[in-house]
Amino acid sequence: MTKQDMAFSFTNRLVLGTAGLGGVWGNVEAAVSVETILNALEQGLSAIDTAPAYGDAEEFIGQALGQWTGNKPLISTKVGRLKSYLATEARYDYSADGMKRSLENSLQTLGVSAVDVLFLHDPSAIPEAEIERILEQMQDLKNQGYTRKLGLGGNAPEFLEPYLEGQLFDVVMEYNKLNACCIDALCTSVPFYIESGKEYYAASPLNMGLLGCNFSAFTAAPPDWLNSDSVEQAKKVNEIAEAYNMPLSVLAHRFLISLPYPVKIVIGAANPQQLTDTLSAFHAGPLTPALYFIILQALIKT
Repeated sequence: MTKQDMAFSFTNRLVLGTAGLGGVWGNVEAAVSVETILNALEQGLSAIDTAPAYGDAEEFIGQALGQWTGNKPLISTKVGRLKSYLATEARYDYSADGMKRSLENSLQTLGVSAVDVLFLHDPSAIPEAEIERILEQMQDLKNQGYTRKLGLGGNAPEFLEPYLEGQLFDVVMEYNKLNACCIDALCTSVPFYIESGKEYYAASPLNMGLLGCNFSAFTAAPPDWLNSDSVEQAKKVNEIAEAYNMPLSVLAHRFLISLPYPVKIVIGAANPQQLTDTLSAFHAGPLTPALYFIILQALIKT
């Protein structure tokens, strides 16, 4: 395989996440976000993930798609969590009418007649007593032709696990469970989903910035929502990155494509420069087997 072929094979596994582009992590300029989406498509990314809860992301994607003349990318969006401009602000509507209205608004904003994957957003926020009705509504939306596939968009609560053994969901997206400071999913969900024919999306490959630009801030004063184990693991991995003279974010991205599973990776570039840096890391290819196993050893909990 040539370097060009290898770069394409890794790029083909990337999904452009749009929370940052939509403005939930800070103010953004519409033109910059649209430019980033177009740049991603020009660089060969073929899938974009979004949600109403990602600020103005759906609007920016719609604008970008209106300008794009190449092959149409795969588009996924979500239902259940409502529009907001703060990642920490969460409002939900899992009613049948609310979910259908949300999806129809998304389709109109995106400028498409249907999406490729429709995710049920933030399953941990779903009241257990309502799960049967909500899953029936998801199936109904698929039957009506609004989506080709159904997905679970978020880490599943225990009561949802039996439903993941069935055929309703084609795709499962988890966040902060598979990256260079947490490999929990390697021992639990990833083997099961891959073997059962479901696609697995690893979201937040930099663990909400802990393995990137927020390393110093998050290790000095971890936010309340950040798992303390992840902080300690990130410190270990950062020492390895420094020993190998490699930026932590580059090591973290390359670690994911060194894994023995063909998972999709949802990247979170918020501007063209971040996109360029992220793609450069993936184009460098997997880590050497020796370095990969050094990181694995550091992450395995004793």
